[in-house]
Amino acid sequence: MDMTSKPELAIEPAENVADSFLKSLSLLEQAHRRLHDVVKDDLERGGERSLTGVQALLLYEIGDEETPASALRARGAFAGTSLSYNVKKLQEGGYLEQRRSDADKRTIHLKLTARGKKVRSRVSAMFDKQAAALEPTASVRSSDLNTLNKSLSRLERFWSDQIRYRL
Repeated sequence: MDMTSKPELAIEPAENVADSFLKSLSLLEQAHRRLHDVVKDDLERGGERSLTGVQALLLYEIGDEETPASALRARGAFAGTSLSYNVKKLQEGGYLEQRRSDADKRTIHLKLTARGKKVRSRVSAMFDKQAAALEPTASVRSSDLNTLNKSLSRLERFWSDQIRYRL
């Protein structure tokens, strides 16, 4: 084997921060779309064809307990109109129930139905399977993910500061 050749999947180092930043934005968007695709594909293999990847991930995020819709928005996972639309579709499909808070009528609480819990369980099992396969099949180690998480957290904070402080 030629020691000067590069592995096929190697990412070329960018020349400067701007190039690295733009490449990161592109990779983030691609990864986000691919996550939706992979979730949708897994659901279809299990016979669930009526949900989008976004809707299945929303069910996953709601979790096993009753969750205020505002908490999902606060986590930054779903935009307001997208959340409202998808909650409506999930309720119509029998995946979740929503109710107004007794204490504050403006607050909507979401809770999975048995059907929604089945989907959530499937997505959770898929994530567990993927986590176990990351290192042996993709050479992604815990330290790689820790570095990624640290960088993404810093980027998210940077963007939040851009809005908060109007930078």
